[in-house]
Amino acid sequence: MHFLLQHHDGLNLPYPFAMKLSFMSSPLLFGKAILVIDEEPYEIAAAAGFVYGTGANEYQDRHICQVEVAFIREEYRRTSLFIRGLHALAAEMKAGNPDVEQVQFWAPAGQENLEKLLSKLVALPGSTRSIVNDLAFYTVPFREVESYCHRFGSRAEP
Repeated sequence: MHFLLQHHDGLNLPYPFAMKLSFMSSPLLFGKAILVIDEEPYEIAAAAGFVYGTGANEYQDRHICQVEVAFIREEYRRTSLFIRGLHALAAEMKAGNPDVEQVQFWAPAGQENLEKLLSKLVALPGSTRSIVNDLAFYTVPFREVESYCHRFGSRAEP
């Protein structure tokens, strides 16, 4: 939580701080969170968290896994860390709910580097991307996330 608070501006979400705080804390209360640590110099490189279900359906739709927050420090932003983090996140999603069918998340729209990275996910079969105000809403079938991670073999393992 401390790490995400330090980097809350880097999330680039157009919400007041209180709403960002709810996205950062909800995985700790209602879901799961992961930290990615660089062993040399032993510092946090990234963090992500998710919940099962959606607030709109009072979290009863547990077949949907919603990523509430994901952040990689700029100096660690490279495809290999993204893939390894996604693999770890998918493993945690499945461990907590083997019946998860869909992953969904919101991201800032109009950021070229982020959209380039996320275009790989939206290109997966059954995935969607829609724009609402300044945000992009992504949905990806969970089986496709798993399949995508497995394409990278041992390079994707955390």
